[in-house]
Amino acid sequence: MLKSPVSSSDRPAETPEIDRPAEVAVPAEEPRRRVLGFYASPNGSAAVATRARRGDGETATDARIAEVIAEVASDPEAIGLLLHGSRAAGTASADSNYDFVCLLTENAYERRRQRGTTVELRFRTGSPMVEIAYKDVGRFRRAARASSPRVATLALAAVLVDKTGEIESLLNALVAPREPVRDSVADEYDGYLHGFAHSLKALSRADDLGARAHAAQSGLHLVGALFGLEGRGAPYLDQLSVRLAELDEPQGWRPGFLHGALHRLFYAPDPPFQQMLERRVSRLMESRGIHHQWRHDLDRLRVVSYDEL
Repeated sequence: MLKSPVSSSDRPAETPEIDRPAEVAVPAEEPRRRVLGFYASPNGSAAVATRARRGDGETATDARIAEVIAEVASDPEAIGLLLHGSRAAGTASADSNYDFVCLLTENAYERRRQRGTTVELRFRTGSPMVEIAYKDVGRFRRAARASSPRVATLALAAVLVDKTGEIESLLNALVAPREPVRDSVADEYDGYLHGFAHSLKALSRADDLGARAHAAQSGLHLVGALFGLEGRGAPYLDQLSVRLAELDEPQGWRPGFLHGALHRLFYAPDPPFQQMLERRVSRLMESRGIHHQWRHDLDRLRVVSYDEL
């Protein structure tokens, strides 16, 4: 059967309806994207911002970022440069890779595409890898203006070079929330309920591993459903800690609750906790007009006690 972790000050005793997951410090105003500064004019000053936020919250000059900025700023075929991944999100460690997107003119991109060089990897002894993905600025513009599907990779991207003065606004348009796709949200919600139900049923068979696996799977579907409610794509998993706070205000979650709830689904998904969370999720979904089409046994699983499973 599932074993509860050792009690501690950050994991207080639970009750079925009032759960207090580990407290997580959440900034009062978490920015959607941290702009590290950018070179804005092809004819302006050559001085560019070269500061990157490290995982410890300090700010330092970063030679690798400055190097790529300088290359793009001096390249007449390059229009813009974005930094994404952990180094833009502020969660990087010393050995985290550098992930860039370089926006090229359409002709320059086509030449790279034909040569098969649209992705460049740079390795240097004693330094993390640098990856530069080259993209067609024309396609970037069209995607932003046509409200193309959300791009989770760029949700926290920072604009470093913007020669036309349009890249920041195009990026904002590309990653902006859309109208929720109700069928997609309903599918993710159904996946969450499937994991919830089968996790509890696995417990009835004393299948500890199955219960944990189903609970973890339910958590991933829950992330997709909750972000989908706000018209956003599910973030990359290593950005969950940064982006979950986006859901607190529009969905009425206590700051830090979702972080603690997901951690618990992945680690110690005991039945009373899962039942409490499912009730809260179902109330939220009902309030947004998302109705499940689950089997008749869902109501029983919501209220059955652990000993009855």
